[in-house]
Amino acid sequence: MNRIGYKLAIVAVFFLISIASSSLDSGNTGLSPIPHDLKGYGSDRITPENSGAEVLTNRRNVLSNNSSLAEIVNEDVMPAPPRPNIIIILADNMGYMDPGCYGGGAVLGAPTPRMDQMAAEGLRLTSFYSETQCTPTRAAIMTGRLPIRTGMSLASEAGSMAGMSPEETTLAKVLSDAGYKTAMFGKWHLGDIEESMPQNMGFDEWFGILYHLNTYSLKDRIGYDPKWSENLNENYGIVEAKKGESLKMVMPLNTSSLGIVDEQCVDRAIAYINDQANSTEPFFIYLPLARTHFPSVPNQKFAGNSSRGPYGDGVMETDYHIGQVLDALRDTGKENDTIVVFTSDNGPTLDQWPDAGYSPFRGGIGTVYEGGVRVPCIFRWPGMIEEGRVSNEIMCSMDLFSTFAHLGGGSIPSDRPIDSMDQSKFLLGAQDNSSREWVVWYTGTDSSATTLPAAMRWHQFKIIRKGFDSFQGPESDYSQIPAVYNIEMDPGEEHNIAGEHDFVITAFQTVYRGLVASMKEYPNTPSRAYPIVGGAK
Repeated sequence: MNRIGYKLAIVAVFFLISIASSSLDSGNTGLSPIPHDLKGYGSDRITPENSGAEVLTNRRNVLSNNSSLAEIVNEDVMPAPPRPNIIIILADNMGYMDPGCYGGGAVLGAPTPRMDQMAAEGLRLTSFYSETQCTPTRAAIMTGRLPIRTGMSLASEAGSMAGMSPEETTLAKVLSDAGYKTAMFGKWHLGDIEESMPQNMGFDEWFGILYHLNTYSLKDRIGYDPKWSENLNENYGIVEAKKGESLKMVMPLNTSSLGIVDEQCVDRAIAYINDQANSTEPFFIYLPLARTHFPSVPNQKFAGNSSRGPYGDGVMETDYHIGQVLDALRDTGKENDTIVVFTSDNGPTLDQWPDAGYSPFRGGIGTVYEGGVRVPCIFRWPGMIEEGRVSNEIMCSMDLFSTFAHLGGGSIPSDRPIDSMDQSKFLLGAQDNSSREWVVWYTGTDSSATTLPAAMRWHQFKIIRKGFDSFQGPESDYSQIPAVYNIEMDPGEEHNIAGEHDFVITAFQTVYRGLVASMKEYPNTPSRAYPIVGGAK
């Protein structure tokens, strides 16, 4: 049956269903294949009394009253796309408005022509969300789970000798089991004990650094005491390893040598792509860059290129490296067979200004305000993702796990809650809407099931229970009644409208109750870096 035949068949099925039944269950919370009762309200139960309740599931019901015929026709009937090569390029602490295609670039003194070109050739998302810090975002991407579930809600300090549990199933492992070659080049920040390192978490090989960039300047700081940081010495630099091997030191790092880290990692990534030129096996490259994390020690090839100082030079270097990757795909004939995503792990480091990115929103790294978690995100897959498309639909970094697992034909674990959502149909244009309707953020080290989320995005609303305007404060605590902002009308999150929007707080409470039930049934792994609350396994 051809594609038109499939569409006609689906239309006929929908017509019969609409006659036979007036109520349909959305059936999926987006939390997990394991049933947790968040679904609660179907489109058949929309009344003035429970207005908005149908969206408390975290997945749109294609056969709901709000679905368009185009969505119904495309649901589950389009041919499966070929398994692509997959590349994730992750910037560090880049602000929402740093790229030119997001309003910055040359306007802010640091042109980004390759990011802008990538956006023109693909999909640019304007409501894409990260976690609040480096470690939780990386954990969310790798596991598809809320960081509170994995004990990774807070960035771990260098030399803490802790890391993500080896019981977690990473995206690299899922794709490796599906027949992909897997490689990582860049910053890990998910553990500095051997069992938590990339070569033991699904990657065939990796080359890069274990920690954030400023770790490698610590020994140059006034008052540094080496006896308090003994664990830093062994892997204090660029390291590498093959699957199952121990790390090998490639080059020690100090403040003066930080400028070459990304160049070294991207060179390895380009060589890897070139090696795949004649291979028929798909590959997965995870390329988490060290830029634009402070301190911005410039690569001498880019020093002074911007009018924005060392940070702007770093933005331009990042742009250049993105172009290198895209050019390598073109030159090896892999361009049309590869989906590439570029995003950031969180917002800018306001406390380090002017060595920091720019966001038009309130807050930065370490905060749940828009400036801390709303980040640039661009997808590109020639011939598969529509060129020049822009969407304000909600998606988050955690969704990369299920989306790429699906596109790669991988098996998602069914023995644990998976919070990630498969967004492949949204990306490929089979549906206009994202499958996600809310995102929650947990902060701190508490791992108990009843821990309250610090914030939630739901439709055009943002609910804040506890917020910080920067990593160092000040703190705003709304423990009695959470603050509510309409971020379409008030993107700066300045006008608290909680008193007139009880239904938004009801949505927050409903999502929270479902998460509590899930976490009681499947207990969270406590933090091993900060075993302050609940101990460590």
